Amino acid sequence: MERNKLARQIIDTCLEMTRLGLNQGTAGNVSVRYQDGMLITPTGIPYEKLTESHIVFIDGNGKHEEGKLPSSEWRFHMAAYQSRPDANAVVHNHAVHCTAVSILNRPIPAIHYMIAAAGGNSIPCAPYATFGTRELSEHVALALKNRKATLLQHHGLYRL
Repeated sequence: MERNKLARQIIDTCLEMTRLGLNQGTAGNVSVRYQDGMLITPTGIPYEKLTESHIVFIDGNGKHEEGKLPSSEWRFHMAAYQSRPDANAVVHNHAVHCTAVSILNRPIPAIHYMIAAAGGNSIPCAPYATFGTRELSEHVALALKNRKATLLQHHGLYRL
C-alpha cells in the first residue's frame, strides 16, 4: 500500500482511539510496517492536528527522517517488528482500565473468552521501564513472544 494511504490509516486509528476515550492529549502511538522499517506517529502533535506529512518513517536500523521526531516509544514498535515477522501494525494506548490493571504487574488470566484473541490463555504484563528506553522495548518484545497483546506495568496496553 502507498505511504499516504498507510499514514491516513494511522491517523484514523489515532482519532478513533481518542473518540473511544483510550487516549488523552498526545498519549499513545500507532505504527505500521513499511518497506524495511515502519511508519509511526510523531511526538507531541495532537491527533486532531495530524496530517499524512507528520507521520515519520524509521528504517530498520532506527534512523528516522530528518526534520521529523518520531514517538518517544518508537523503540518498542521496532522491537515488535523485528521479533515478530507476522506483525504488520502496532497500537499503544493508555486506556484507563488497562493502565489501572497494569499497576498490579500480573497477567490477565483467561476470565473471558476474548483473552484468547491475544494469542494464549493470558495477557502478560511487561515489567516497568522508563518510556522510550531500550530496556522497555526488550520487556515488550519478550512479553509478545507468543502473544498479540501485553500490558505495560504502570503504563497501558500494547497490541499487535
